[in-house]
Amino acid sequence: MGLFGSPKIDGKELQECLAYFEAQTRVVRFQTREADLYNNVMVKYGNSITESPLAAREACKAANRLAQSATEVLKRHQEIRHVPAAASAMHWAWYVTFVANSTWALATSKAIEAMAEGMAPATVYVQQCVELYQKAWRKADDEDKKFLKRLKVGGEEIAKIVARATSAVAADDDWEPQV
Repeated sequence: MGLFGSPKIDGKELQECLAYFEAQTRVVRFQTREADLYNNVMVKYGNSITESPLAAREACKAANRLAQSATEVLKRHQEIRHVPAAASAMHWAWYVTFVANSTWALATSKAIEAMAEGMAPATVYVQQCVELYQKAWRKADDEDKKFLKRLKVGGEEIAKIVARATSAVAADDDWEPQV
């Protein structure tokens, strides 16, 4: 252990931590991609859900995809088999975030379906869910930063890992929601 703080991570443990970080980053990038798809649809159709059958259909489809992708995110996160001890706080923080994301996505889907059917959505509940999700995301992001600081790896190497994870999700990920 160093004079202050946590013991230095190097050698095999460092390689395991970097592999874990890449796997975790793939899950985060997948979740981000799916959230972006949802947001793009909502920017286009969100204000017209109650007036336009097309807008209602597209918003419901996007919200359903978001809810299904949130379940897929949790599944992918749980499939990360080797979590180094040094990454356990970060792993747990992301798990809490993904559970909150799933809860929010399902609530959002139900609210949009209600709006599309002319009913009042549970906006207070959806707002509470999004606030919990955002709080959890900030905590997970903080844990990410602490973890990376502990690894003492250059920004260039981290950028390469993030780029690989992003490319893998963009190019190799053929996930589609159930219809």
